[in-house]
Amino acid sequence: MPNDASPEDEKAEKKDERVYQTACPALMNGEVRGKLVAPLTDGDCGERSPLSLTAIGKENPLALAAPVTVNCAMATTLAQWAGEVRKAALKSFNAEIEAVATGSDYQCRKVNRGSSGRVSEHAFANALDIMSFRFKNGRTTELAAGWNGKPEEKEFWRSIHKTSCDMFMTVIGPDGDAAHKTNLHLDQGCHGTNCTSRICQ
Repeated sequence: MPNDASPEDEKAEKKDERVYQTACPALMNGEVRGKLVAPLTDGDCGERSPLSLTAIGKENPLALAAPVTVNCAMATTLAQWAGEVRKAALKSFNAEIEAVATGSDYQCRKVNRGSSGRVSEHAFANALDIMSFRFKNGRTTELAAGWNGKPEEKEFWRSIHKTSCDMFMTVIGPDGDAAHKTNLHLDQGCHGTNCTSRICQ
């Protein structure tokens, strides 16, 4: 049977092709601020429905110093995490958080940037590194110095670490290994045979 479709018809059909991405409830419900972005594909790395986030949390959202690319699972947990981090900031510093500075988000690489070994959760937009916080009273705290810094900093970072271990599947901080002296690694990677085991370091 001959194909009677004109070039214009073919263009229109391609334009209307469905994009097979999944909506993220956290974004739709205002628990995070940002947008769905194009699928990420790079060899073994990628994510079908990545989000670019600019703030996390529905009530008193925490602004991110720069947009981060994560998947929906990370976005959902980060929204819940934001509320607990805000409480920790008020307790330790009596201050609201102005911005959260992050390190690696989506990156196609192996764990700890190694040349061999398993692929990092960063490669699936399933991880985020937290570096520092800036408060509305003008103060800042960086993990590198604050982990063993002033009493209020030590209290704050350890509170965040504990909260993170309750919410994420993997948490690695300064006591975990040398690669995380300056960043608190959070991810939702699968551990154990049924994906319910957690790593908290």
